[in-house]
Amino acid sequence: MSYRTKAILIHSARAVYALNWMDIAPALVYIKSHFSLTAVQLGALITSFYMGISIFQLMGGYLSSFIGDKKTSLIGLLFVGIFAVTSGLSANFTELLISRFFAGLSAALFFSPALSLLASIVPAEKYSFHIGIYNGAFNVGGGIGVIGWAIIDIYLGYRIGFLLGGIITIILFFILYLLFRDIPNIKTERSDIKRSLRKVFSSKMVILLAFIGIGSMVSETIIGQFFVYYLESINFSTVFASSVSSLFLLMGFLGGVIGGYHYSRTNHKIVVFVGLNISLGILLIVVGFSFNYIVIIALAIIMGMLAVYAMSVTYTIIRYLARRDLVSMTLSFVNFVQLIIAAIIPIIFTYLYTFYNYTFSWSAMGILTLAFIPMIFLIKNQLQTVVKSKTSVNK
Repeated sequence: MSYRTKAILIHSARAVYALNWMDIAPALVYIKSHFSLTAVQLGALITSFYMGISIFQLMGGYLSSFIGDKKTSLIGLLFVGIFAVTSGLSANFTELLISRFFAGLSAALFFSPALSLLASIVPAEKYSFHIGIYNGAFNVGGGIGVIGWAIIDIYLGYRIGFLLGGIITIILFFILYLLFRDIPNIKTERSDIKRSLRKVFSSKMVILLAFIGIGSMVSETIIGQFFVYYLESINFSTVFASSVSSLFLLMGFLGGVIGGYHYSRTNHKIVVFVGLNISLGILLIVVGFSFNYIVIIALAIIMGMLAVYAMSVTYTIIRYLARRDLVSMTLSFVNFVQLIIAAIIPIIFTYLYTFYNYTFSWSAMGILTLAFIPMIFLIKNQLQTVVKSKTSVNK
């Protein structure tokens, strides 16, 4: 089996994984009605998933270093499917809250280890391109989850959406388990794990990069999870709301592919990284002042592409910084930092629009993104040195 075929399978797993991440977006209105929830409780439901995925990012990275990236990613994929099924079977809000938390926990075991596994499959000079596809695949799966599951929710009920996503994921796990037996399972020497972890956790550059690159995570969280509900709240139809949210996610695939191709060839890697996150911060503010169909569609297209491109750039830079056996751990640490912020964003967003208005909420998201950008000046010179040395080696 060629490396391209193996890479396609990883990207497919990423898409299916995302389907179970985003399938709740079109279901929120039905869940709210079924369980008689408040808007803040909906925010808590989204946050429970993000709390699971953020808290256990480090556990995913540690397990990857301890038992290997292949084993950890496959275990994570299996349990994502299992807890998607339990989400569909939840009889009350508490059970659903717990199921979403454990679905997030399982997702944490898949993401970074699978991205590390990808490094064992593709040539080094093509890695940034495949990171773009990998992140774009998330948006394809998420886009299908939003628009496809919106239709399923209408005609079959939101529970069926959860169940189908879970069953598909479990089937894919068995396929990958059988086909990936010959791929190396990269892990750190056990005697070196503690010292290596301390090295990752104390890295000033890694921590600051996580904050500077927060724009893509904020955009994915709010637009990916709340855009359907938001557009419905300002009197757009459910079909339009779901279609626009799906468009945001699907355009991310294009942004990932084009962005990954461009970033592997540009000589201005730091400028591109900063510029993408500034653009996302500004556009988040613009969303709060946009009520025209065409403008909203245009924003969904542009932000969908930029968010995935920005996320791919962050992960590519982290790959430049990390030792091969610590790629998963370093990516997990970055995701942990970003997802801790993402975990509280839904509650902040819903609180602000409940007690103020949506314009205020969107503006706050944009300002939060822009507030971290100046940190780049603390690591600019050191970062440029690392990036230049790594890219010259790959060439």
